[in-house]
Amino acid sequence: MSGEMSVDVAAVETLAAALAVAAGRTAGGDPAAPIAAAAAALPGSDTAAVLVSLSVGLSGAVGDAAARLQEMAATARRSAAGYLAADDATAARLRGEL
Repeated sequence: MSGEMSVDVAAVETLAAALAVAAGRTAGGDPAAPIAAAAAALPGSDTAAVLVSLSVGLSGAVGDAAARLQEMAATARRSAAGYLAADDATAARLRGEL
């Protein structure tokens, strides 16, 4: 092992972009709508009550997933920026600028 570390910053930036797209798609969907429609077709039934509860829980879970994906995208963007800053600082030190 050489002790050298290498990071493909472009790959980290690509990951960040893909995670942001996934977050947007996840947040933009409405998976609970068909469940709510099924519940509306069965007014007053126990099944309708269960379906309503399910749609509320599902909406919350999807919202949480979208938020987590967005957090992962932001973390990847910060990581890429940090790697670039470290590279720039190291290069400046090697040039005797710092």
